[in-house]
Amino acid sequence: MIRFLHHSSTIVIGLALALGGASACGGDPAENSGVDGDPGGSGAGPATGSGGGATTGAGPASGAGAGATTGTGGDPDPDPANARTFDHRHAALDVPASCLDALKSGDFVFHYGHRSHGSQIIVGAESIEANDPAYGFRAEYCDVPSETGVFPMWDGMTSNNLVRGEHYWASQAGIDDLRAILSAHPEIRYSMWSWSSEISEQTEQDVQRYLDTLDALGEEFPEVTFIYMTGPGDEEHNAVNRVKRNQQIRDFCRDHGKILYDFEDLDVHWNGERHTAVVEEVEIPMQHPHFDVDTPGNVEYEYTHTTQDSCVVKARAFWRMMAELEGCSAQ
Repeated sequence: MIRFLHHSSTIVIGLALALGGASACGGDPAENSGVDGDPGGSGAGPATGSGGGATTGAGPASGAGAGATTGTGGDPDPDPANARTFDHRHAALDVPASCLDALKSGDFVFHYGHRSHGSQIIVGAESIEANDPAYGFRAEYCDVPSETGVFPMWDGMTSNNLVRGEHYWASQAGIDDLRAILSAHPEIRYSMWSWSSEISEQTEQDVQRYLDTLDALGEEFPEVTFIYMTGPGDEEHNAVNRVKRNQQIRDFCRDHGKILYDFEDLDVHWNGERHTAVVEEVEIPMQHPHFDVDTPGNVEYEYTHTTQDSCVVKARAFWRMMAELEGCSAQ
């Protein structure tokens, strides 16, 4: 059991600790190669299904023991009015110059744990910068960037930047590693973790564990805003479950006043069109063909499972999100 203490309240989160030898910062060469291949989330058992099985391979864990919930930034009284979702409606790159200067001032650092799909934001931001240097961006491997005059992102944990769930939220070791990073670096003002294809294999209990853990961490670190994410929309196997789990995340964020970066929504929209597909006789949102590497003529960009356009869209929404969260956007 792991206890998060904040003032007089105690939030107890039950976590499965049978990690099968996996560590929070394994330094696995295969994970640091730039192509994670979406293996199973936990080292506790074999992966199942397309995209590599559930993050919590050791079995489902219970949620917040006392039923306690918190709002964004550790607010013990969640206010749904504080909920903010960033999706395809925020994919226009129109951040004012003064706001860009503020975001690149070095006043804060953004911490990001992700797997291969999540790297779309990073390579998309680098692509934007190549075309417009005003959008200076630097993601540093497992550390605070030393470069100034750029948006600074800590990419990964302490020795791994292709971060499975158990390296961030789904194990005691992962949570302790995250705690160590945040405690040693008070300049980190935001932290976010990105799903890959394993979202489609999660149970309702698995996803609730993710939600409850971030919720409790937000109480333990009230100066850090934890940004929640939906998973990618490009996984056809178990796609009906993927849609349910992503909606579970949306509902939680809406009801508990959280910040949500809606990755799935960004996947399924292009040029004003929302793409759907029928899977198991159910019509569901699915990655738009414009972003699908199986579409003739499309090329995978930087091992991200998608196109360069998709990566740029993700980065545009990220810039807009940061501008609005920092209160310097013209929107």
